[in-house]
Amino acid sequence: MARRRISTEETQQLRQRIAREAARLIARGKVRNFHTARMRAMRWLSQQKLTSAQVPTQEEVMQELDRITSVSDAYRDEGLQYLIDEVASLLKLFKPLLYIDGQAMQSRDTPLCHWIVSGYKHNAQASEPTDPAIHSLALRACLDSSHSKLEPIEPPDWATDSYQFSNGIGHQIYLDPTLESTDQITRELKGQNVTFHERNVQTASELDETSEELSWSDTFRPLLERLESFHWDYAEHPEGDALYHSLQVYDLGRNLHPYDVEFQWACLLHDVGFVVDPRLPEEAALRVLSGRVTERVEFLVGNLSSAHRFLKHETQAKSLRKSESFEELLDLARCDRDGRQPGKVVPTLEEALEQLESLEEDWSDEPAE
Repeated sequence: MARRRISTEETQQLRQRIAREAARLIARGKVRNFHTARMRAMRWLSQQKLTSAQVPTQEEVMQELDRITSVSDAYRDEGLQYLIDEVASLLKLFKPLLYIDGQAMQSRDTPLCHWIVSGYKHNAQASEPTDPAIHSLALRACLDSSHSKLEPIEPPDWATDSYQFSNGIGHQIYLDPTLESTDQITRELKGQNVTFHERNVQTASELDETSEELSWSDTFRPLLERLESFHWDYAEHPEGDALYHSLQVYDLGRNLHPYDVEFQWACLLHDVGFVVDPRLPEEAALRVLSGRVTERVEFLVGNLSSAHRFLKHETQAKSLRKSESFEELLDLARCDRDGRQPGKVVPTLEEALEQLESLEEDWSDEPAE
């Protein structure tokens, strides 16, 4: 008896059901990686062999996981805080105030963060305030420099202009000409009064001026710890979680370049983008590292995927080959490729951070000529 032909609509519905069930398994802690969750969901929802069109991608499972993640857990997520701080830094010129819509966290299509920025600069010498269009253009230039695409939307009654964009989570920005320097303010939004709060982020230069400067270990420890909860498909990464993989890569890199502290840091940090935005991990990693590490570390982490393609003879990498660190970039790709051994003995995260701090101190303690 011939098997009934499954329609395109039925295929898509089954694909969505599998993605949703796989996300629920991960959210409930029943499984720890996407591959296992997807396989269990497939066996549960279908007794027949599935085609590739009926099997959801890892990204689709991630999207479903985003939708069912609790509001409180999402807000505590270190990755979200980095994304919010990133926008606060970009908007610092405009003294931004922030309101986080907790309910919107359930959907990727709904703006999550609502910002108020000043609509114009007050000028004591002028009888009329500065044209708000000037600040609107400055706002566009500020965000465009970070490759964030601003889309105009209908502003509330109290705002002169309004934009939306995303850097991994949704944002809406309102230009309010009556905004003065304050730590909080109440405005009507979506039919209810909400309170916007000040959101200040220290820049790298301000951190240098503080009495207690955060070390790289203190800065990146929270993100590195969160790598332990991230898993890839077993076929590509049989070793287990992303932290264990990163420690393998670090250990290989330390043996390869025992005195190159920047290279070793790149080995340890190369996958931190996965806990910020797993859809675009390399871009997310660069956002996190920018201004917090050296340009050489940024170069090594930011061009890792290109180095992998070069090793596979998929690209000539002519521009990268001009860099003085090109050979180290290839070494990082090799360590990333080889650091996928189940059961391999590696240092703990604390041991790795202590080793890096010790190496940094050894170099900083060299006598001046």
